[in-house]
Amino acid sequence: MTKIKENWLSILLAVVVILSMLLSALLWTNSLGYEWFANNDAEKGTTQQTALQSVGDIYLPTQVILTKSDESQQLLYGQKKNLILTLRNDMQKWQLSGFRRVARNDSSDYLNYLRNDDSIMLSYPDAMATGIFNQTFSQSVDSKKMSQINHIVIPLKGRDVVYLLDDDDFTVYRLNITQNANRSKIKKLVQKSGQRIDVDHKIVDNQPIVTYPHAIKLPVFAYQLTTQDIDNLTQNLLRSTNSSVFTTKKKGNDTIYMDGASKRLDYHRDTNVVSFANYLGKDSTYQGASLYRHLYKRLTATGTTLDWMRFDAVNEKKQTIIFRSYVEGFPIFNDHGYGTVKLQANADGVERCQLSLYSLGVPLPINESKVKLPPSSVVYNELRQAGKDKEVSGLRIGYRWDNQDNDTKVVKLEPTYYVYYHGKWVDYQTLTDDK
Repeated sequence: MTKIKENWLSILLAVVVILSMLLSALLWTNSLGYEWFANNDAEKGTTQQTALQSVGDIYLPTQVILTKSDESQQLLYGQKKNLILTLRNDMQKWQLSGFRRVARNDSSDYLNYLRNDDSIMLSYPDAMATGIFNQTFSQSVDSKKMSQINHIVIPLKGRDVVYLLDDDDFTVYRLNITQNANRSKIKKLVQKSGQRIDVDHKIVDNQPIVTYPHAIKLPVFAYQLTTQDIDNLTQNLLRSTNSSVFTTKKKGNDTIYMDGASKRLDYHRDTNVVSFANYLGKDSTYQGASLYRHLYKRLTATGTTLDWMRFDAVNEKKQTIIFRSYVEGFPIFNDHGYGTVKLQANADGVERCQLSLYSLGVPLPINESKVKLPPSSVVYNELRQAGKDKEVSGLRIGYRWDNQDNDTKVVKLEPTYYVYYHGKWVDYQTLTDDK
């Protein structure tokens, strides 16, 4: 009897091992896993994100604007379906041809394309390398003719075309959609979208911006706070094929980790902010899409949560990209840089990284009234009265990440206007309160 029992146990163990091997083979050889997440994510709102963030996910446009037949414009947010992911899935099926420049160096002409009647526009927060656009939307636009893209304008009537816009020199290229245009589906999708805010494009100081002609109300959001373990982050950034041992030294509120003479990580314990430097000893400048891909790899190597992370800004001259957390298409800001990762490639022999251990987890219900924001004209008037208007360039609505409650592990996000002031985005009220 004991022998029979042992035989059955051996057989069951063998079956379990075989099943495990089969499942592993399926996971490694079948791409269904990622595709299932990506395709189903398009059916969910922005409050449900997949943990699998590819290059095409991190470098997606963040803003959707509908322009009506009278050229009035509305910013779309809070959709039941993730509109940008759904549009990406449709655009990946397009076949584009007839690459032709239709505007250049004419701000008035460029503004007309920004306000193209009966159209939907997808906008990046900063210039996107054309090679990354191609990778995201499965296209092959000539990056030698057009190196970067700020906006994608899709007319909802007339010819099956799409316009690609570059803010730097007000360049517009037109491409024909020769296959799978399916614009009627896009039009229906847009009509069923969630919340809308009246906006208007203007060109101020030779820079296109989105303005808000009326007072608006936006919701307050709450998220669970997640904290990355400093030991894990240290291993991620300092690990080396040559050595797995590093030294540790405490200095005031800082802890300094070093891997020989090449890598240094400064952990500021009072703010949970980390600065990292990798001394490579030689310059290696990246251009165009290669910079975006290289720093995406560096981003994933940090191990930080990418669920809400999006591309936010680039400075190719300084070899720098900023990745920022977003909620409903709006950027999130914090004085300490929580929810933000700033990466610099090897421009001067050193690669650098700045990030926080804090990131946003799952969204939480919150019972708070919407916050009323004034028209953007009022914001500019207040800045003018405070004598700061000449020092400001750029305006956007963002969400303020105040100091979170470390006891309850809850982060509250409140909307406000941000302006670009002396090289960084600041809450406009910090400038007007000083008047």
